[in-house]
Amino acid sequence: MTRKLLHIVILLVLLSELSCKENVADRPIVNQTPRTFLWLYPDSTLGIGVSRQRIRWWGEDPDGVVAGYLFAFNVFPTPVTAIPNPDPLRYTWVVSNDTLILFPLDTLFRKFTVAVRAVDNSFRGLPNQSIVRMSPSPFWDRNDNGVFDSTDVLLPGLSTSADPAGAVQTFPIRNSPPTIAIANNPYDGSRVLKQPDTTFTVATFAFKGTDVDGDNTMTRYRIALNDTASPASWLSIPLRDTIVTLVVPRSRTDSLNAIDYADVYGGNFLENRLIGRVPGLKMDALNKFYVQVQDVAGEFSNLDSLPRGTDTWYVKRPRGKLLLVSDYLAPDADAALTTYLTTLAGVGTQFSTVDQINIAIGLTTSEKRDGTRLGSMVPPFVDPALVRTFLLYDYVLWYTEQFPSLGLAQLTVFPYQQRGGRVIFSTMFLNTIDARGAFKDFAPIDSVSSVDNLLVNWNQGDPPRLGDSRIRANYRMLPDSSNPNNVYPMLAFKDFPPFHSVFMRPIYRRSDASYIYHLQRDTVAPPQGPRYVGTPNLAVVDGQRRIIFFGIPLHLLDNRVYGNPQGLTGFFAKIFTQFNPNQRVDRRKF
Repeated sequence: MTRKLLHIVILLVLLSELSCKENVADRPIVNQTPRTFLWLYPDSTLGIGVSRQRIRWWGEDPDGVVAGYLFAFNVFPTPVTAIPNPDPLRYTWVVSNDTLILFPLDTLFRKFTVAVRAVDNSFRGLPNQSIVRMSPSPFWDRNDNGVFDSTDVLLPGLSTSADPAGAVQTFPIRNSPPTIAIANNPYDGSRVLKQPDTTFTVATFAFKGTDVDGDNTMTRYRIALNDTASPASWLSIPLRDTIVTLVVPRSRTDSLNAIDYADVYGGNFLENRLIGRVPGLKMDALNKFYVQVQDVAGEFSNLDSLPRGTDTWYVKRPRGKLLLVSDYLAPDADAALTTYLTTLAGVGTQFSTVDQINIAIGLTTSEKRDGTRLGSMVPPFVDPALVRTFLLYDYVLWYTEQFPSLGLAQLTVFPYQQRGGRVIFSTMFLNTIDARGAFKDFAPIDSVSSVDNLLVNWNQGDPPRLGDSRIRANYRMLPDSSNPNNVYPMLAFKDFPPFHSVFMRPIYRRSDASYIYHLQRDTVAPPQGPRYVGTPNLAVVDGQRRIIFFGIPLHLLDNRVYGNPQGLTGFFAKIFTQFNPNQRVDRRKF
């Protein structure tokens, strides 16, 4: 009975297993492509926007996650609402959900289509910003040349991973005009550039354009003088030239013919790049400078101009052969100027007219000493404006006190000499003896004595004592006699006041230079003297006879009674014939 029951149980188990077995077909679930959304859901055409737009998007995947996006924008002849088939777009692989687009405009109005296709994680992804083409088959366009070649990579899984419809939107975009602004002062970035109220026929202007569509959409600048109504008034300027200098050389201003145009140079002085000519300049009159910038769509910016407000810009015709540069704030400034004008006029009719520029006007003594500001008559762009101003003249006579504007001299005197200019430079030293070596950049000296007011001995064996900065009235400046055939006239300090405070320090010539004057020995016995020792050298000329350098105020040497009835007039007459006659300012270029 038990065995029979066991057999029945086994039979029932076998029947149960047979009844449960069924052949089930293999039915894997197909990957579902994601969907893509833009943040806009317009019910009609979008309103016209500007070229800089923030685009946002996202994707949803019903059976996974979104790994990245294919992003593209393009220009189509007519608005599109779906991705074309075949798909010609140039996509960029991105993992972000937004971007700032600068639509490239070359006309006033364009329509751009943005297309985004979400890609799910069945695709392994690409480096960010990779270029992808979908036609004829998806591939990574590594060299971005639009065709599949040996450097590119096929992407066989991309078609089934990307949203086939994507999100598409057309944006009507209008060009934004560029803007222009006069640059700030290079010496004071908090202030807008300002011209001196009077210049000779040289002026430098600086400006900068910008465009919200991208500065690469700008094509040119244009400038005009006084008149903006006529197309013929404008001169086109390349984009690289944001600093331009207007120049009318003496070869034209010396003519009796009317001058109504200026040469325009780009960059600094050494570049010397002629851009063209701008008409409309008024000589011995007020002028105004205008500038605009144009973009690829043909739109011009606002007009900007100099001078502004109540400021004025008067252009003066140069008339003399010599430019007198006043860098002098001492109490006797008026007397010094009168002495120079009077003694120069005595040389002859060619110096009866002397043009002047006061580079110290508008400064206090402390500002001039510290070099914290430029005088109001100094152009903000010393290079090239002041250099080119000097080049309007055969000679520059620069006189200063114990606080010379060495920064200006460093930038201007040497290039002026190199192009044929001749210079007379008169200065004092006080307690500053050119620690930066600035004088050596343009003057024919090796150094200035560091002895403070010159140590003197009262008697043999007495301890040394400091002298002072005063030189007695009528003391002579003796010419160097090493070349008896080329001796300069003797000069002497004026007979009043009894002592002249000149902060005297001996100067030492450069190897190619020659001494031309030394001070007479102080023979006054103690206790009134001597005030200095020896016969200190105080004036030198360079080897090519292009610059004469005085370490004392030259205007104090116009003593017409004591030993030289012509005073400084005789000295000027000598040097204007002794300057190198082969070194002339080239009127054809400057």
